[in-house]
Amino acid sequence: MARKSKVVIEAEKKKELEAQRIMDVLVEAGTYSPALDPLIEVYLDAVEIYSVKYGLWKNSNFPTVQKTKNVNGDVKESKHPLAQQVEVWSKQKAKYLGQLGLDGKNKDLLKKSGVLLEKGKNEKEPTESTDNNKLLQFRQRLNR
Repeated sequence: MARKSKVVIEAEKKKELEAQRIMDVLVEAGTYSPALDPLIEVYLDAVEIYSVKYGLWKNSNFPTVQKTKNVNGDVKESKHPLAQQVEVWSKQKAKYLGQLGLDGKNKDLLKKSGVLLEKGKNEKEPTESTDNNKLLQFRQRLNR
């Protein structure tokens, strides 16, 4: 049995933390259903793959281009494979978050002061007492 690399171990830890975070958010929002479990698993797999690819890209000091030399001796620059894979898996993660209803497009849930509130149940700020309003005081003096 081969040893796991440091990047893979870190990715597994991130996957476990993300699983707990997603479950907490869905339960708190009241949108969790056992029917979402397969989608959550797919999302967590995408998180793990993204974490591994990002870790490998980070360990290679984030190269953006890869230079290749063809038979004629010409040097061609192309996007680094790890950079490409990180971009692809980042988009996949965002897609799965959208399917779970946890992206910025979900207008039914608003995040306010760390608490998720349903639309229409916004907390109203207490209004000041109208006794201190100078216009009302002026009108009251005129009516006397």
